[in-house]
Amino acid sequence: METEIDLLREIEVDNSTNDSSNLKLKDSPFCLPLKIKNFTTEKEQVSFIRNVEKIIRGSIEYKLWVSYITTTLGHNKCALTDEKLLECPLDVHHYPIDLFTITKIIAADFIEKEIEFTSYDIAIRAMELHYQNKISYMVLLSDIHYKYHNGFQKLPIEYVHGDWKYILDNFKVSDEERAEILDLANIHIDDCKVSWDSKSYPGLYVPKSEND
Repeated sequence: METEIDLLREIEVDNSTNDSSNLKLKDSPFCLPLKIKNFTTEKEQVSFIRNVEKIIRGSIEYKLWVSYITTTLGHNKCALTDEKLLECPLDVHHYPIDLFTITKIIAADFIEKEIEFTSYDIAIRAMELHYQNKISYMVLLSDIHYKYHNGFQKLPIEYVHGDWKYILDNFKVSDEERAEILDLANIHIDDCKVSWDSKSYPGLYVPKSEND
């Protein structure tokens, strides 16, 4: 116990900057900053962005946003099949800019402006864009959402809610990411060949009766 107390006495908080606090051991050249300025590797960047995604999706604010758009705004059925929330599980899908890319672009904006940040700073900025309707999304049947991510389903831009152009117009987006987003935004209803709904599934298996 005595050793623990001595160790605690050796730890101090460096408040020399206005933007962050640094945990520091006395007489040591090294400290633990609360905020970062950049990423040292791509692996570190991806890990950070994935963590921010988890923070966003796990937050009360995000759950309230999902509840609001599915109840108050009435987006409570699959955009492609018209199946309703009471009939089957539905997902909110960020499109044509997915949540990972949104989060990555926001972090890059902080870095570009030389603003130190934590994962929570990026999550808050992302949630602000959600509440300002400056991100875009569509509601999908969970299985169709899964099918899309596996590359077997196209999604028409006509079914998107929210302002998908805001991020492109107000943030620095790489040429590669911009091209990918615009390619998705150029997919229309005629390209998706959506010709079925909840009451008319194509190829529905009908068991033969004993008389057939």
